[in-house]
Amino acid sequence: MHKGRGLLILVFSMAAPVFAQAPGGGVSPAPVQGKQIDGIAVRIGSDVVTESEVRQLEDYQRLIEGQAQSRSAVIQELVDQWIVRAEAATSNFPHPTADEVAQEYQALVKQFSGLDNLQKRMIEMGLTTDSVRQMLERQLYYTRFLNYKFHAAADVTSAQIESYYQKDFKAELAKRGLTVPPLDKVEAQIRELLTQEVINEKAAQWLADAKAKLKIVVQPSEGSG
Repeated sequence: MHKGRGLLILVFSMAAPVFAQAPGGGVSPAPVQGKQIDGIAVRIGSDVVTESEVRQLEDYQRLIEGQAQSRSAVIQELVDQWIVRAEAATSNFPHPTADEVAQEYQALVKQFSGLDNLQKRMIEMGLTTDSVRQMLERQLYYTRFLNYKFHAAADVTSAQIESYYQKDFKAELAKRGLTVPPLDKVEAQIRELLTQEVINEKAAQWLADAKAKLKIVVQPSEGSG
């Protein structure tokens, strides 16, 4: 397994795109009063990801991380989301409840040290409370689905737990000058951490395999020559 221990965090776009059927069976942005309301950022088969979805994800990343990823990285994440969304819908995977989304929102409020700070930052990013709640709901939905899909295959052995405890866990606590607890006190936490790492790796491979089978065409960015 890789040494990186971070959890797979998928940040999802806020709004489903609005599409109209184009002549010949293609998909194009739906017109309003004779004008297009959106542009196409990437085509995935006969479906599309819109420019507004790219901007929304960039804004959400700025809210959470302080900066957005590159346009190409944002588009790749949106393609990943499209794949997960299609698979989850086919499986009729249940969406989070309103209470669960409210808990996620309250956790975000705490992250910003209060509702006023969060709302001020959302306004700066052009985000609304409803749009952020939608983003959190989708993030929770997709993360849960990936855990559900790959958890059974994420078999962590006692030997792997022991190895991580001896080589990584003890060294990290010693570096921080902290007391190292016995293995039996932290075994469950280490198992959960290593299980999540395996899920992340399997999910990444699944997404790569799925993208290889799709026709994905990235459109030039707005204003590019």
